[in-house]
Amino acid sequence: MIPTVAENSVIPISKLFLPPAGLANAVFAGILRDTRGCTLNDADRLNHFPASPLVSVSFVIEGGLRILPEGCDVAAARQLPQMDRLSLTPPQDGPTTSWSIGPVYAISVGLFPDAWDGLAEAAQGGPMPRFLEAAFEGYAQGMPADAAWAQFCAALMAERAQSRPAAGGWSGGPWLSGWTRALMHRAALAGPGRSLRAMERRIKRWSGQSRQTLAFHAAIDRLHQISLAEKDAPLAAIAVDAGFADQSHMGRAVRRATGFSPAKLNRMIETQEAFWCYRLLGERF
Repeated sequence: MIPTVAENSVIPISKLFLPPAGLANAVFAGILRDTRGCTLNDADRLNHFPASPLVSVSFVIEGGLRILPEGCDVAAARQLPQMDRLSLTPPQDGPTTSWSIGPVYAISVGLFPDAWDGLAEAAQGGPMPRFLEAAFEGYAQGMPADAAWAQFCAALMAERAQSRPAAGGWSGGPWLSGWTRALMHRAALAGPGRSLRAMERRIKRWSGQSRQTLAFHAAIDRLHQISLAEKDAPLAAIAVDAGFADQSHMGRAVRRATGFSPAKLNRMIETQEAFWCYRLLGERF
């Protein structure tokens, strides 16, 4: 069952943007959300996101968003400060929820941390490089979303030309586990010292995360792949095929990544507007 909105109301727009080939090893994807003109209740204006190893850059074009601490309800969310118009979110090893008090038009772009470090270093603009304002200018000027995305990617490619060369071994792809494998392989072979400790130091330096955390994200990513390939299989069978010890082990991992059990999360994805991001990315458990 697909979530519905009130009759005669505008349907929210959720759109996925993929990078051109020249940016595929730096940008995972962009996700756009537009609820202007929509009739939504407070719960529908929540936005649930899973844990992610990516650096996320968000630009709020119209409206405002608030990040909800764990356990915060909508009533308390009204008292929270709004996010900056342009904000940066580091990798998250747990779920994130945001909320808009009214209509919102915003885009978030997920970047691989090692590529982001090269961009930020080249920009020399502190925690929020100045080139990002120019990169998002098309959205600020009201350009159609497709054209604004093309302009953003062109600006990013121009900035990358001045940054550190892209790391070898990763050319991009639809699954985050491909990037984690490439990063771990590069860390195991790079430079003097191939001990486990040396490898873990490199992983931490390049990604800002531990080897164990990246392995967790890769396991969740593999679970998405198996779940799509085996849609009608029992959860216990999916757990084993995805590399978990059993269904309980898988359930704990999914709860850590999303805040919900696999069965409950799947129901929410099918019935709740607030889980639009999971539907957009095709994430099922």
